[in-house]
Amino acid sequence: MVAPRLKVTTIRAVVPFKLIVTFSDGSYGTFDAAPMIGERGEGTEPLRERRFFGRVELANGVPTWPNHFDVSPLWLREEMEKCGELTVPRATRPR
Repeated sequence: MVAPRLKVTTIRAVVPFKLIVTFSDGSYGTFDAAPMIGERGEGTEPLRERRFFGRVELANGVPTWPNHFDVSPLWLREEMEKCGELTVPRATRPR
């Protein structure tokens, strides 16, 4: 059996350069995108403008901006976990 692919189910950009994210596995939290967009590259350059950064949308569960720059949900979740910004709900036991 193939494990279901992790997706982002909701995303919202907040100032300055943060994303509030919920994943398909129920985990959620805040991602500080400032280090990511501070890196050099033509994909991240437009994201430095706050209005453009706020135009993030989901394309099949993947955070994507109008310039087609996207972020892997798995990478995003791992980065949030490393920074202590990920909340994983406790599994509920059947009664």
